[in-house]
Amino acid sequence: MITIDTKLAKAFNKAVTNVENIDTDDSINWNFVDADIHMDLGIPYIDTLTAYNRQFNRLADCYLGNITLADRIAEATSIDELLKVDPSKPAYIIQTA
Repeated sequence: MITIDTKLAKAFNKAVTNVENIDTDDSINWNFVDADIHMDLGIPYIDTLTAYNRQFNRLADCYLGNITLADRIAEATSIDELLKVDPSKPAYIIQTA
């Protein structure tokens, strides 16, 4: 299981939905997405990330559906890992009915 940096995930989502990064055939121009992430986060921040390319590729695979939620659940070793629960913060269960 790979841990995705939150700022990277947000920058990825912003870049992958930018119309300037979508080609006329509706495919994603991944080079533009990568460039936008670098401009958004800055090289110094990206240099601090562990395995940037691995995280980027994981986000791309999830976006394209190559890795599904079911895949991520199967890979998780614990519910905390799957949900990225912070043990220092309280968790809440909300009754809906």
